[in-house]
Amino acid sequence: MTTESEDAVLENLASIQQALDLEANIQQYGELFVSELTAQELHIRFPARTAAACYLIACRLQSIPVRVTRIADASAATKSEILNEMQRISDVLDLGIPNDDPAVILEEACEDLSISTNIQARAQQIAQLGVEAGVTSGVSPYSYAAAVLYVASSPAEPDLSQADIAEQFGVSTASLRERRDDLLEATGSHLFELQYPTAPPEATWLVDDLLSDARTSQWAKGKRHMGVLAGAWLYAVNRHYVDANVAELANITGVSKSTIRARYRDLIEHVGAADTGVDSRDSV
Repeated sequence: MTTESEDAVLENLASIQQALDLEANIQQYGELFVSELTAQELHIRFPARTAAACYLIACRLQSIPVRVTRIADASAATKSEILNEMQRISDVLDLGIPNDDPAVILEEACEDLSISTNIQARAQQIAQLGVEAGVTSGVSPYSYAAAVLYVASSPAEPDLSQADIAEQFGVSTASLRERRDDLLEATGSHLFELQYPTAPPEATWLVDDLLSDARTSQWAKGKRHMGVLAGAWLYAVNRHYVDANVAELANITGVSKSTIRARYRDLIEHVGAADTGVDSRDSV
């Protein structure tokens, strides 16, 4: 890297810091990477791209969550260009760059939205459950965190819409829904247990049994897993008198109330009636 290129990268780095106004040491940390790249004589073709990548690396290594799109908005580089340059720099400097931590992202978003401590705790539990199930592999930590908060808050925060949460995390509602579906499909009965902590263990076991049986049953073939899952949840809450209803399940899962009722009735036909009728618990 020539002195002229280095000066251009540092100038762009300062401009990004001024626009984003994050912690001052982020710029200083980014400048260290620029100095190291100069020592390595790395060829810099686009100073704005390199500056944005160094800034993102500094944020990642300091565990400061910032969306790549925010850095792109503050620079002349695109999101894909920044990510590609980050990988190039990482290879040259042999850096292990972690993704932003969904737990940290969640914590900050919950504070911004004044989410209750109970929902915050549940969201962190759900987030960890998804990590253990491999849901976070290869996906944006922001869309994942948005999905987690939506699932955790739906029953208790009806005024906090899907669009509100997506906007808070800077993701699309489509991405939020995709990650929500991934989360629900991967965690199944474990998530049911977290959502309804007062439910008896038998209710969770029942969800497990119903979903396991549905995987090989003829009646479930060709039906979306999310609808079967929501129907199984409704069957379990009816069977074990858990305080929940169809509207709540529809909000959590994104499955229509009519589909949930249809899958519930499929389960009744296949495994027998629950102790209470569907119409007795879905009046809303």
